[in-house]
Amino acid sequence: MWPKVRCQKRYFFLIFLSLFCTSAFALAQTGIIYGSNPKAGHYVHVNGIELYYEVYGSGHPLLLMHGNGGSIYAFRYQIPAFAKHFKVIAVDSRAQGRSTDSNAKLTFSLMASDMAGLLDSLNIDSAYIVGWSDGAIIGLKLALDYPQKVAKLVADGANFVPDSTALPESMIEDMRNTSFVKLNPATRQEIIKHSFFPDRAGIIFDKLNELDLKHPHFTLEQLHSVQAPTLVMAGDHDIIIDTHTLKLFHALPHSELCIVPATHHNLLQEKPALANQIIINFLEKPFVDMK
Repeated sequence: MWPKVRCQKRYFFLIFLSLFCTSAFALAQTGIIYGSNPKAGHYVHVNGIELYYEVYGSGHPLLLMHGNGGSIYAFRYQIPAFAKHFKVIAVDSRAQGRSTDSNAKLTFSLMASDMAGLLDSLNIDSAYIVGWSDGAIIGLKLALDYPQKVAKLVADGANFVPDSTALPESMIEDMRNTSFVKLNPATRQEIIKHSFFPDRAGIIFDKLNELDLKHPHFTLEQLHSVQAPTLVMAGDHDIIIDTHTLKLFHALPHSELCIVPATHHNLLQEKPALANQIIINFLEKPFVDMK
């Protein structure tokens, strides 16, 4: 997910930083550790797992979905800003954060079904969707399979195929050669130590690696059918190849494009104030279709 970072480091950093580290900034500003807040946290049983989510604010529902190996904590700079405008539902995707796993194969179709089930459990017919990286891919799948659920979509750092037109070949090769047992012992122990489910940490690591190595596979025809107004976002130094992001933008019939300067794949953490305002403006203002 981060440029010039090898795959095994990429996953280790995401798991370590997103799941369990605390943010001095977030604590100083809010007194809350997002993703670990009992007052806002809930579980719902869906598709054979316990899906963890936290709710903040009021207004039109806004579902936040993090990237591969991450958690609600990835949105620590977004939740306080968004909660002033929307009812924020921040969720740990299955097998990540506090959400449990099952023996089912990890797919974006299943994860989109999880999110639809969560919205159903909250009696939400339609929500704004903000997804980052794998969360953005889940958002696209939601827009395809459950179009009535998606009022507007923000897809930050999304790819729609897993090949070298979307990702650097070096990253794909790293993922091919990476598995939990191949990590050095110290890294394996850190992943286990910082997992909510240490007995399954290695299994989950490999499932998440395989997910991004082999998926998604959206055709241009499928993307052309997405009816939700969509904001396609990426950093100008994103790990997602810029021509692929542009192709996604052109494929979506009702879309806007925002490339944030001097940022990488984690632009939401690098320039949160700018990114937050762009997203809020897109969600709150009437969409003007310029295509």
